[in-house]
Amino acid sequence: MRKRDRRWARARFRAALRVGLALLVLLAGACDGPGAGRRIVLIGGVGSEGPGRHAYAEGVQRLASMLGESPQGRGAEIVVYERGWPADPAALRGASTLVLYFDGLDRHPLRDAAHREQLRELVRQGVGLVALHQASTVPADDASLDLRAWLGAERVGMFDRTTETATVSPADAAHPIIRGVDAFTYRDEFYPTLRFAARGVRPVLRSTLHAQYRDGAAVVEDRAEAVTVGWAYKRPDGGRSFGYSGAHFLAALEQPMLRRVLLNAILWTAGIEVPDDCAQSPAPATPAPPAATGTSRAVTASVRDVTTFHADRQRSGWHRHGTAPTRAQLEDPSFGLLWESPPLDAYEGQAPRLYASPLYLEQVRMSEGQHRGQTFKVVFAASNHGYVYAINAGKAGDVAPGRILWRTRLAPPCHLQPAPLDAVPTGVLSTPVIDTARGRIYVTSCDPKERWQAYALDIGSGKVIEGWPVRLDEARFNAVNANAGPSPVPPKRRFDFRVQRGALNLSPDGSRLYVTFGETETGWLVAVDTRRPRVASAFAAAAMPHRGSGGIWGAGGPAIDAAGDVFVVTGSGFDGYRDQSHDWTQSVLKLSDSADAGLRLRGTYTPFNHCGSAKMDIDLGSGGASLLGDLEPAQTATTRLMVVGGKQGNAYLLDRDHLPGKLDQRPACGGSAASDGSLLPPQRQPQFAGRGPLSVFGPYSEQDAAMDQARGRSVPAYHRDDSGAIHVYMTGNTRRAEGSADAVPPSLVKLRVVTAPGQPAHLAIARRQMELVFINPGSPVISSDGVRDPIVWVLDENARRSAPLAGPGAPAPVLYALEGHTLDLLWKSAPGQLHTSGKYNEPVFAHGAVVVGTDRIQAFGPGAPARVPPKVVADAMAGASQVPAVADSGLDGEALFKQRCAACHDHPQGNIPPRTLLESRSRAYIVDTLTHGVMRAQAAGLSANDIDAIAGYLDKR
Repeated sequence: MRKRDRRWARARFRAALRVGLALLVLLAGACDGPGAGRRIVLIGGVGSEGPGRHAYAEGVQRLASMLGESPQGRGAEIVVYERGWPADPAALRGASTLVLYFDGLDRHPLRDAAHREQLRELVRQGVGLVALHQASTVPADDASLDLRAWLGAERVGMFDRTTETATVSPADAAHPIIRGVDAFTYRDEFYPTLRFAARGVRPVLRSTLHAQYRDGAAVVEDRAEAVTVGWAYKRPDGGRSFGYSGAHFLAALEQPMLRRVLLNAILWTAGIEVPDDCAQSPAPATPAPPAATGTSRAVTASVRDVTTFHADRQRSGWHRHGTAPTRAQLEDPSFGLLWESPPLDAYEGQAPRLYASPLYLEQVRMSEGQHRGQTFKVVFAASNHGYVYAINAGKAGDVAPGRILWRTRLAPPCHLQPAPLDAVPTGVLSTPVIDTARGRIYVTSCDPKERWQAYALDIGSGKVIEGWPVRLDEARFNAVNANAGPSPVPPKRRFDFRVQRGALNLSPDGSRLYVTFGETETGWLVAVDTRRPRVASAFAAAAMPHRGSGGIWGAGGPAIDAAGDVFVVTGSGFDGYRDQSHDWTQSVLKLSDSADAGLRLRGTYTPFNHCGSAKMDIDLGSGGASLLGDLEPAQTATTRLMVVGGKQGNAYLLDRDHLPGKLDQRPACGGSAASDGSLLPPQRQPQFAGRGPLSVFGPYSEQDAAMDQARGRSVPAYHRDDSGAIHVYMTGNTRRAEGSADAVPPSLVKLRVVTAPGQPAHLAIARRQMELVFINPGSPVISSDGVRDPIVWVLDENARRSAPLAGPGAPAPVLYALEGHTLDLLWKSAPGQLHTSGKYNEPVFAHGAVVVGTDRIQAFGPGAPARVPPKVVADAMAGASQVPAVADSGLDGEALFKQRCAACHDHPQGNIPPRTLLESRSRAYIVDTLTHGVMRAQAAGLSANDIDAIAGYLDKR
């Protein structure tokens, strides 16, 4: 019975508080305590936001309890009005201090003239004031309410705010409010901009904040500002005031140091002595940390996640979960630039370039920094300057899309020699890969001291994980090389020009990170152990003693199937053919990998014409492999297929379970096209006068398909329709004529995988896009709603492969969206709308937008703000840099060649063409190459007559 009576009494007690009656909460101990004769009044307000935010009624109750339980509050009368300003004017009579914790702006109680007059009289009497959070916020259009005279500061309107995890530090160690207070870190909403009284204000708490909302709009650029968040004010009337812009969250009142600050401040404003060892307040109970689960708590995996290049580890290129813009949205006039990040970090005055395609995670919980504990939709980007970024992809509270959540600088970038790649620094070139289960992103970068290294970063903070980076040097590769050859040879190259451009990939269990290299002494596939960070195994594309070809440099990197088998495609350089065993230049390789055996070759395919194409730098591995989805046995005898493109413009369909090559030697030279081991179309191919691989981008050439004449450098993509049929999409360049660098339609072709029961599948051209011309396109990607409504997306560099990415003539790429069935153009970005990017990258889909990496992250979607026309960038070809008009040197062509060209072309390596090849070219071709093409940087300082003299000297035809 007694328990029931107590429950009934407590219910009446709470009800009385809710109707706003004054309640004597506690007469704290004996009448002769430190607070004897003091009356502390706490005024709350009606909550205005969700649970735990602006919870003023609960907040003043907690403050009252804290005061009552503190020894320094003993003897004080503590009164609470939890629902707002008391209706009875006599309720505040005799107060020593008022604690104000309620909404401001239009809801501010002091907008009422009677309340304002009441407070004015109390202030005149010297009553103290404490204002928390919005209690110091006044309407911008109400001059009658100026709190500076009473509080020492005010926030005018909703000018700015930020919700973040911040470190709050004492700013005035001598002030009584700061006694016993150390710096503390917690999450709260703060107001960076306050208007202070001219005199008498002493900042007591400072913090470095990053405004998220300012002057009516979300702030994208993250700028650190050192601001005052807590202040003390001795008023001219002798009274004392204190303000604190935080305490948005009820949980803030559980922060031990903030509780101490608030207790000290209330005592100080009430005229109660704050002891030298600070006021004491019982610490709130701290919950035990959750038990470790062995998986990352930073990422909640989603089907919308894009964790690697080209959609998945198979490199399908198919985003099938309906997360991209739809056709209806693309046709809406409001479709356009939704948001963009700030420009990413420059290096030595140069803007960054994103060769790496962006990645996306639907839910990432930040573990450190200002956003600690918050969950975001995140785009991940990595730049050629050696930076990695996590960028917000959807509005989260006041955090704007495009805001950088964390950034990590790995190291300064390399400057490759003898000439920088694309005239820009070389840091990160390849697309990273994310392990959602372990909460990591793996990335490689080149730095001048250690050269190429592999890093593992924590996904929630960007911090480098212990044990990383792992150095990726050829000495280590050779020590664990599964294709070493009979005898080692020293490097031939004077400079380390290794390029790690191929996208990274992970084994299905995440225990192996796969890294490829090109532009090296030979191509490499490297397996890095992610459990014990080290290079565990490696496979050289060409066994010693011969080196100098077989680079695995295409943007696709390795493709990996569900069983963990690894597929790579190798390339060549000029004069890259050698007749030797275990040389896999110009080949498709299938390898297994295990902790015990390392990388082991399980299958090969080499095109029939590999000897000639290897001599002419016509790489098979200029893009990479795409593993197609499995077909039903009733459809075909070849159910597990893969597709490969290449510089020659062909499409090769392969049975990946039964690759046709040997495991020790490529086919002999001189075979016919009909003998090619890929799955050939049954029809006669015009370029071969018989059967052979399908030519997609022509004209077919055994001589001119390198550098600016290449037909393709992309990875195919596929889509399966509602009938189960598979369609393959390829981007490339059809040339106006053999030997021409001019592109003509088609640049996008749709292929059909033709099947018949019991028969091997083959490819057939289903449709060509004959209206658009891409100049140097990246890989196509497909978005769809399951099997329905496919859309093809292509990011075109909009300049020749040889175009430098630095300087005033740097190209502006163009993004295209095309209907997947008809290849009709649905939308493209406006001229100049995209900033200069890297090469061979592709878009990703994030939160209903299509996202592109340029020198920043740019996102397009429906509902975009009205577009301000950008500065129009001239057509890439028309605006190509011209050789400056300079005086003639007076030298003949032979002398100029010896002075400017012979060092490289008389001793060629890799993709540098030998002099004999140059002598087979026309005079016009050489002039164009030196003026507009791949060699225009080397021709700097030559006059038009000098260039013509070199061309005339080389033209031996």
